[in-house]
Amino acid sequence: MRSEARQRQILACAKRVFAERGFHAANISHICEAAGIGRGTLYQYFTNKQSVLTAILRDTLDRVKTLMERQARGNEYPPPENVTRSTAIAVSTSQLRKVLAVVFEDNDTLRILLREAVGLDVEVEKVLGEIDDVLIGIVEHDIIRARDAGYLRALDARAVATMVVGGIEKLGLAALRSDAPVDLDKLAREAAALHAVGTLSDRLKDG
Repeated sequence: MRSEARQRQILACAKRVFAERGFHAANISHICEAAGIGRGTLYQYFTNKQSVLTAILRDTLDRVKTLMERQARGNEYPPPENVTRSTAIAVSTSQLRKVLAVVFEDNDTLRILLREAVGLDVEVEKVLGEIDDVLIGIVEHDIIRARDAGYLRALDARAVATMVVGGIEKLGLAALRSDAPVDLDKLAREAAALHAVGTLSDRLKDG
């Protein structure tokens, strides 16, 4: 009998297998062994290993969409004249960190999204593109709110959001080339500081 809990278990194990072995080197037997199930059980849920990967990506997409809906109900900004630049950067860092926590919930997801899934086929690329679009939309929404509140100078919110997301993805890829765990706090802090210096309004106080 199919169950949602079993499907989640298979996806969690498959995510670890894909991240450790690489998508191309991994096979259905590896996933079954990690999940402690037979091939017949896995095939009740997925047709092949690519459908497993697509399900992992769609799960990430669902989480990001949920975050986008939550972010749309953001709080009002206080007057920029009462806020220091360092505080604004700290707030921006916190917002970016929340996004990273949803998208890259662990190193396995980070590795799959930025390396293993890229360029596999049209369906996988479509899901990756949707994830990117929603991510950029979340950052764009935050930028528009901050710009309209006087925190940022006049700018193209979509272009800046695309650069922020693209920059974080590049930083993530660079981090994956080393054996050290990816520091999401550092990624958020560096990305926020880098982009804020060029976008903050001069109405904010120094400090």
